[in-house]
Amino acid sequence: MKKNKGFTLIELLVVIAVIGLLITVILIGISSIRAKSKDSRRVNDIKSIMIGLTMYHNDNQIYPDSGGVKIEINGTTDALSQALINSEAMQGVPVDPSNEGNYKYKYQSLNNQTDYELEYYLETNSIPDKSKGLNIEGP
Repeated sequence: MKKNKGFTLIELLVVIAVIGLLITVILIGISSIRAKSKDSRRVNDIKSIMIGLTMYHNDNQIYPDSGGVKIEINGTTDALSQALINSEAMQGVPVDPSNEGNYKYKYQSLNNQTDYELEYYLETNSIPDKSKGLNIEGP
C-alpha cells in the first residue's frame, strides 16, 4: 500500500480562506483604531487652538479677524495661524491629521471679533460628548 503524504486541495483552500478571513478582521480593526486615534488628535488640536485664541484675546481684547468668512486653517499662511504665531500665542498651529475633503479645521471670527467658531469633523462617535461628523467649538 502506498500512502500519500501531503495536503489535499480542499485542505489548502480551507487554510487559505481562514487566513484571508483573519487578515480581513485585523485590517478592519486597524482601520477603526486609526480613525479613533485621528479623532482624539483632532479634539486635542482644537483645545490647543482654543487656548492659543484665549491667550491672543487676553493680549488684544479681540479674536483674530477672519474677514467675515470661514477660513481653512493650514498652519502657516491663513489669517488665524499668522495672528497666533505673530502674537506668540502659539509657536505653530496644528492642522487636521487627514487635512483633505471635509477633514480640515475652519475658523471664523464673529460679532466684531468678540466671538469665534472653530469647525472640525470627526470620523467616529468614540469621543464622549462629541458626534461623528461636524462639530463646532467656541469660547
